[in-house]
Amino acid sequence: MSKVLCICCLLALCGVSWASPGTLYKNVEMLEVIEEYGNDLQLSNRPLNNKQTNRFDQVLLIPESTNDVVGMYDPYDGTYLGDLIVNDTTGIQYNLTTPINAIQGPDGDIYLSDQVSKAVFVFDTLGNYQYTYADTSDGLNNVRGIDFRDDHLSVTSGDEYVAEFDGPHSFVRYFVQDSSDPFDILFLEDGRLLLSDIQGATDNVRLYDTSGTFLYELFTVSFPEQIQVDYVLPGAFLNNAFSAGRITDFELDGTIVDTMSFTYGRGIYRLGNGNLLATSGSGVFEIDSATGSIVEQENTGSARFIELYTSIVSVGEIRDKTGVSTSLNVRPNPFISSTTIHLSGAQGHKGTGAQEIKIYDLSGRLVKQFRLPTAYSLLPTVVKWDGRDNDGRKLPGGVYFLRFKAGEHTLSSKLLLIR
Repeated sequence: MSKVLCICCLLALCGVSWASPGTLYKNVEMLEVIEEYGNDLQLSNRPLNNKQTNRFDQVLLIPESTNDVVGMYDPYDGTYLGDLIVNDTTGIQYNLTTPINAIQGPDGDIYLSDQVSKAVFVFDTLGNYQYTYADTSDGLNNVRGIDFRDDHLSVTSGDEYVAEFDGPHSFVRYFVQDSSDPFDILFLEDGRLLLSDIQGATDNVRLYDTSGTFLYELFTVSFPEQIQVDYVLPGAFLNNAFSAGRITDFELDGTIVDTMSFTYGRGIYRLGNGNLLATSGSGVFEIDSATGSIVEQENTGSARFIELYTSIVSVGEIRDKTGVSTSLNVRPNPFISSTTIHLSGAQGHKGTGAQEIKIYDLSGRLVKQFRLPTAYSLLPTVVKWDGRDNDGRKLPGGVYFLRFKAGEHTLSSKLLLIR
């Protein structure tokens, strides 16, 4: 799944510098785009410790199983922002009893695993219940961590398996079933996966190949829970271990980069300010990454896993003279390895000529161009951009601008590539 660091810290890490719009853009097209986003760009001149962290509509989602809610937290410093999902006390639609993991699906909805209810529930961006994705009718029991690989959802279970689904109540297979006791799962960009295994004396964090075949143990630790990407250290990951009382920063070859003590830990996340956000049965805590000391307790309650939620960026809709409409949205944004540009509508724009997507860097240089089918082509159209230029070279992290053009109609969007 896509798990990304907050914007403010990334701009510093990526070395993005800002200049006045008049000195950046070399052509008329990009001048129009910068006029549209000029006010937003000026926000980035503010100090990094200014909490303008949700300009891309980002929050951290943390389930809490004392009150059976999913709370929202600032991805920069962990400040509690309120609850997004609350329990259905009538029990008619859903019943949260021990929510564990709330992640963003490829469709932008929120998928929430519940251990005792033995189910995965789906909510929209406003926290409204949509439907039950999987439950006991699909064989689920003792549900824990979940993650997407493409549009397939994998669900870990205390019954010693990882179940794979390709849609609501559409079980595919037991992706991992090798006597390990999986508590969390994290897919890597190349399709391999990390698993936290709590099988008694053999507790460890382990690596599997793309087919779900065990490769090797990375390190042993008592009762490892959430595994997360550490965006400060390229190629590093974080794990919070409940019984060991330890946070581990590690690499895929098993190298231990760093450890620090944290009592009865569950969830873990690297904040935009460089500190760690960790959860336990006592609440949510910001931890000084240099000293390991608690900076602040953000909330109380039995808090669980921590995930970043980035809203789908809906760019807008255009219509041609015949009334045919095309809408454009981009997700995820920000993105690490790739983002998907979705064009939806009844058909292409009649008589408007070529349709194209162009992507520019901050200097106004055209770095990538996609030629789309012309009039009468069927939609939806999905275009995937992997952060490379027209020559196949990886582009550096930073802000880019997308411009979709259909005849005389245009839509523009700002993108953030994370390296």
